Amino acid sequence: MKPLVSSNAGLCTAGLNMHYGNRQVLCDVALPPLAGGSVTALIGPNAAGKSTLLRGIAGLHKTSGQVLLDGVDLNRLPQVERAQHIVYLPQSLPERTRLCAFEAVLSAAMAGHRTGGFAPGRPSAAVLHGVEQVLQDLDLTALADRPIDALSGGQRQLVGLAQALVRQPRVLLLDEPTSALDLYHQCQVVEAITRATHERQLITLVVVHDINLALGFSQQVVVLHHGRLAAAGPALEVINPQLLRDVYGVDASLEQVRGRPLVMVDGRLPSHSALG
Repeated sequence: MKPLVSSNAGLCTAGLNMHYGNRQVLCDVALPPLAGGSVTALIGPNAAGKSTLLRGIAGLHKTSGQVLLDGVDLNRLPQVERAQHIVYLPQSLPERTRLCAFEAVLSAAMAGHRTGGFAPGRPSAAVLHGVEQVLQDLDLTALADRPIDALSGGQRQLVGLAQALVRQPRVLLLDEPTSALDLYHQCQVVEAITRATHERQLITLVVVHDINLALGFSQQVVVLHHGRLAAAGPALEVINPQLLRDVYGVDASLEQVRGRPLVMVDGRLPSHSALG
């Protein structure tokens, strides 16, 4: 693909705007370049526009401005072509489905290959191998024959991640992949995301609400507030007491615990509303 703006590698946005009716929900969002092989956490208060931004980047909502991948403006591409580069994974998979884990991942693989001439329902040996490989990479082989609705929340999240990875995207957009998971399964999902990002050199953007989780696994963070970019950069430089006051409305500090940063919240600021 011929670059439309520049040849800079990575994912970024320029002047990205989005409306729901007359209400503007994204306002001139300019993401800095996000590089392959690193995980970026997308944080911010409720209703800040985090999920909306992911869907806008994926092309699931109409936006104005630019979404640039390796210098190519994805807003100028047909959605079918755009989907070959970017995969968006919502918060959870449907619990009620008759598909087993293998069938769910195979369906995703076939959907990703239909533009390449593969007939629906007749997977090639290469497609089948890709499904088996991604299940192995995520330690899901033993669950391949299990129905999706019989899996735990963490296992379903891993199957969803397998569905995304089997399509071999350049960009992976994950919307709260650890929501409603216990600590063990949070660790399991985060480790799988981090490993896949590094091994496949993915550009991974993850919505998380737990700031301490973001500090633990992301190389950089993007902060949204009222649909605008509030801050972006290395996690330890961006997340500080002043930002937590301004964006979240809480009095907090960063403490070192066993050599790792930890946000300690003392209380909320009574005059502040993160939603207002």
